[in-house]
Amino acid sequence: MNKENRLHHWADETAAKIIFEKGEKELYTCASGITPSGTVHIGNFREIISVELVVRALRDMGKNVRFIYSWDDYDVFRKIPKNMPKQEELEKYLRFPITLVPDPWERDANYARHHEVDVESILPVVGIQPEFLYQAERYRSSRYAQGIRRALEHRDSLKNILDKFRDEEHKIQGEWWPINVFCNACNKDETEIDSWDGEWGVSYHCEACGHTETVDIRNSKAVKLGWRVDWPMRWEYEKVDFEPAGKDHHSHGGSFDTARHVCAEVYNWDAPVTFRYDFIGTKGVPGKMSSSSGNVITIGDVLKVYTPDIARYLFAGTRPNTEFTISFDLDVIKIYEDFDKTERIAWKMEAAKDDAVYRWERRIYELSQTVVSPNGTTLPLEGRAPLSRFPSAISAT
Repeated sequence: MNKENRLHHWADETAAKIIFEKGEKELYTCASGITPSGTVHIGNFREIISVELVVRALRDMGKNVRFIYSWDDYDVFRKIPKNMPKQEELEKYLRFPITLVPDPWERDANYARHHEVDVESILPVVGIQPEFLYQAERYRSSRYAQGIRRALEHRDSLKNILDKFRDEEHKIQGEWWPINVFCNACNKDETEIDSWDGEWGVSYHCEACGHTETVDIRNSKAVKLGWRVDWPMRWEYEKVDFEPAGKDHHSHGGSFDTARHVCAEVYNWDAPVTFRYDFIGTKGVPGKMSSSSGNVITIGDVLKVYTPDIARYLFAGTRPNTEFTISFDLDVIKIYEDFDKTERIAWKMEAAKDDAVYRWERRIYELSQTVVSPNGTTLPLEGRAPLSRFPSAISAT
């Protein structure tokens, strides 16, 4: 990317902010993630591509970047989405970790893996190739044992942090623990912590099956942190410099606010640079898209109508904190025409209103490309062959 194009796009502005706030580093870590509790929809994809656009911007600035995408597949299977088959069979696995729920399509190793594969197989089509992290594997291999113990050691501090933004009615009542345990006998999370020995031993009993046990968190597969503590623990563990979140998490006193305090006060790590991204809807369909409702549009659905470059263009050309709807009606024609105009302006086959508009349109076009250089930077237009599908424009220049 030409230096003259820098800071003319929100991704470049965010990259510059990361460098300013985190300082010069040998490696910057940018993170995203989701619980694969149901179909991963286009609203979830907005976070993935928003991070990837910032990753490209950082790499275009000559920085080394690690782009991680966490599958929170050790979360609890709380609700059966309406679009899932074999509802009665799935009901038997409520309150299990979702990696222990069978795949109702019988295609993959488990329920979570089915949804992960659906996403992992299609992201390269739109030029996105993160490093995938699987939290079930990490928790079950006790990778976070030290982080869990630290949370137990700071239990009172954590309780105060979580209560800081709550009114009296919603403050934590009674004894509280920052961990949850999946019962080793029945796999459900319907357990109560009885005690912690001050080191590595945690005792619990299961209210679902009556099982009691003391486990060592250094080798137990059963113990995990509650998500408001888990999130900041992983920021420190992975040394995350940037991670956005939806507007529900970014509300005043919401999960990002509490995670920021937990990260600094318990795990001694500054919270990542962030921004808020807004919801995406489908034109003509009211309400927020939700995996639990089952009424969702996936990136695969979008790619049946839009080319990969234009699918990226929809997001590259819209600020993340702006709500928008994706169209599948006659507006599709206009979106293709808008992309063609951006393309012509980028190649200087059509004059832009002014230089600022040219730089903005060119940068959107660059970030819409699915192909990058071997080191992950944007392929510059300079030195590339002009577009053959605009012969009249080419001959006129």
